[in-house]
Amino acid sequence: MATTADIIFYGGDVITMDETIPKGMGKSGSEVEAVAIAGGLIIAVGRVKHVFRHIGPNTHVIFLNEQALMPGFIECHQHACMVAMKNGVYTDVSSVQYRRYSEIETAMKNTMAELEPGDWGLFFGWDPELIPDLPTLSASYLNANFSADVPMVVIGQSGHVAWVNSPALTVAGIDKTTESPPGGTIVKDDNGEPTGQLFEEPAMMLVMSKAPSPDFEEMVKAFEAQWKYYGSVGLTTVTDIGYMPSEGTDAILRYLADRDDCPIRVGLYRMEHAVDDPSRSASLGPATCGCCPNIFGRVPSKGKMKKLFSSQTKSIGNYSERLWEAGIKLIADGSPHCGTAAVREPFMFTPLTETLGFPKAPGYGSLNMEDGPLLSTLKRFHKEGKQVAIHCHGERASEQVLRAHEQVIAEFGTPKDNRHRMEHLGLMTVEQIARAGNLNLALSFFVDHLRFYGLVYKTDIFGDRVNRWTPLSEATKCGVTWSIHQDHPTFPGNACPLSNMKTAVTRCTRDDPNTPYGPEYRVPIHEALKAYTTNAAWQLHREKDLGSITVGKKADLVVLSKNPYNVDPFDLEKIEVINTYLEGRSNKFAKVTTIPSTNINILEPIS
Repeated sequence: MATTADIIFYGGDVITMDETIPKGMGKSGSEVEAVAIAGGLIIAVGRVKHVFRHIGPNTHVIFLNEQALMPGFIECHQHACMVAMKNGVYTDVSSVQYRRYSEIETAMKNTMAELEPGDWGLFFGWDPELIPDLPTLSASYLNANFSADVPMVVIGQSGHVAWVNSPALTVAGIDKTTESPPGGTIVKDDNGEPTGQLFEEPAMMLVMSKAPSPDFEEMVKAFEAQWKYYGSVGLTTVTDIGYMPSEGTDAILRYLADRDDCPIRVGLYRMEHAVDDPSRSASLGPATCGCCPNIFGRVPSKGKMKKLFSSQTKSIGNYSERLWEAGIKLIADGSPHCGTAAVREPFMFTPLTETLGFPKAPGYGSLNMEDGPLLSTLKRFHKEGKQVAIHCHGERASEQVLRAHEQVIAEFGTPKDNRHRMEHLGLMTVEQIARAGNLNLALSFFVDHLRFYGLVYKTDIFGDRVNRWTPLSEATKCGVTWSIHQDHPTFPGNACPLSNMKTAVTRCTRDDPNTPYGPEYRVPIHEALKAYTTNAAWQLHREKDLGSITVGKKADLVVLSKNPYNVDPFDLEKIEVINTYLEGRSNKFAKVTTIPSTNINILEPIS
């Protein structure tokens, strides 16, 4: 007897993303009309007549009302924990929320007016690249316009720069005698007095380490809200690709993963140092990096949530199907937003790059790791069978990482199925992409920079090089299994897969749909959808159970108001996420519009 289904979907476009199923991409003439779910798994995919053989008296039949059903989206490069903590602690002043300084000024003053005694004014997302009328911040400006009594911190959208007022400098003990820490800069005026501007995490943390510790229960709520948000935009699997184990964070992650109503899976990539001697790694302490900086002070106190700490281990490990350590994260270079990405041609030097703190011209950025420690660390984790994901934006960083991988292959022969990853790849060349394909590396591109920064990259940072930013179509030609990502929180707004796909297909900014940057590198919607489904699942080593609507896989699904294949590419982000399902369970955290459904035994006789 056929297995009885818990749920059957029918009456809409079923986009399986399984290329072995004939006409299973939700287009006209599709041979897939319905999907049956039982025990959290997909048990039948095909014609209504075939799938409805699995109906039973308690089967919940969901009529899609001509909407689209497809695999839940998978985001390969998020900093999910940092996003949650940022949202729980900071007031958003980003260019997604605001377009002019007057609006930001009002929001900041309102926040300062509502602070309780002992609180600090904490703001995130200051972005001179996208909001031209922002004033030049300094301690004196913040003192005069907001508060000379309550400590304030304003962090730039890239996460590499902060501005603080005099009370914050005083609490941190920063004065004219304070030297800049290694890897950071305390900016001083001609008289040697701190201006209030701080570059990079080591300097920023001199202040942030003094900020009040966030309440642990409030942090739990912030994580819950962020997990709910991920579901609301169609994501069923996300990553934290800068995971730094801590008692508080790990307790929250386990708590959410264990809940029956957990809306997403979370794969963790643990931050590591590159060292020649593996025994040194433990002595270096928690890994930090300048491109994904820690924007928090102390670990949240436990408060009334002590029960969450009752069964802690040293690391998450393979905790469950919903929470696991997927790999290791290393950082090869910096950011295009502060001139530290390791590029072959110098950055432009303009008034804007000077404001952003770029090194003096000619600036080529810098490599974060020496060749020896990088190779040693890559070999160590390769031999352990761990996947290594390495951030590299500039051509020189991509070259360094590729050489290291080629040396590993030369020494160990055909690689294990590590599927080592290269991340961001803003200026990676076509030749480098081909080499990565030959090494069976997984590439994850940060194409969505173009949506916000395409114009400013052209006029102030890269010039015409912006046109070859993340050449996706070349990756397809080279046979690379690639994904795209958005890297929040150091990117405007919050995760939105359909907006990212729109950028991959159009290569236009949000304000100018008529000017594509490198139109030859655009990809069709099918490739963009693969980047968030089958390709992403493969990169996370989860292709056997996630990424497509295939019999035997987990029923992680998203229902969309329209079929992405059938809309104008510029309207992709207008598609509404109706609901998501994790292992066939409706995601009540999502932004749900009720799907018309009926509890019926059968639609028509099945012969």
